[in-house]
Amino acid sequence: MQKPQDAHSYIGLSGYSYKPWQGVDRFYPPGLKQTEFLGYYATRYRTVELDGTWYRIPAESMVQRWIASTPSDFLFAPKVHRQITHQYRLKPESVPLVGVMLDRLKPLLQQNRLGPLLIQLPPNFSRDEDRLGRFLERLPTTIRWAVEFRHTSWNQPSIESLLKHFNVSWVAADTDDSPAQWHHTADFWYVRLRRTTYGPEALQAWARRIAEAVGQGEDCFVYCKHEDEGSPWQWADALLSGLETK
Repeated sequence: MQKPQDAHSYIGLSGYSYKPWQGVDRFYPPGLKQTEFLGYYATRYRTVELDGTWYRIPAESMVQRWIASTPSDFLFAPKVHRQITHQYRLKPESVPLVGVMLDRLKPLLQQNRLGPLLIQLPPNFSRDEDRLGRFLERLPTTIRWAVEFRHTSWNQPSIESLLKHFNVSWVAADTDDSPAQWHHTADFWYVRLRRTTYGPEALQAWARRIAEAVGQGEDCFVYCKHEDEGSPWQWADALLSGLETK
């Protein structure tokens, strides 16, 4: 399949700084300093989902270290801080904190290193279309945004239309309990592979779907879950290998 030059697949992991990933036959070689993890990670993948930004908004010095540790085409996909999504639950009070977070991330944006920002809603946050709409209309359109719904009540055509209006990606989150919802709501895709395990056939199917999206001129960001004792890089490597054959 011939893909447009301006569309890409970005395959990576949800986080990178996990000590249990280090050792013989693990992701990080024995003896590698933890401060060198990101630099090593960036030799394998072109993007990372930043789970840590859900817990704390990074200092500017941290953001500068991320930039210094990675190549110029490496993209970061930060998860929106939990105070915005879980404490304020997208209420108007959350908007100033979005501004604070974006101000800290500004160096990434200035150097074209900022991927989509992930807005992950709590599992007990049921559909509130008006609140979501008021929140999305306050977000800057120069940044890519993706929303992960974890309550089934959101799965409505009106929500799909709302995300399309703001060019926000509906996250295709694939879990043991719920297969991915594949909604086309933006000019890019955001996929989170969260199952306990993926066999070769399942990964080949995902590679085909990713290749199809990129072939239609749309970037596709895919992140495999981070379980400390798991090996999500094996899934990411299989996806990359599958995409090379497309």
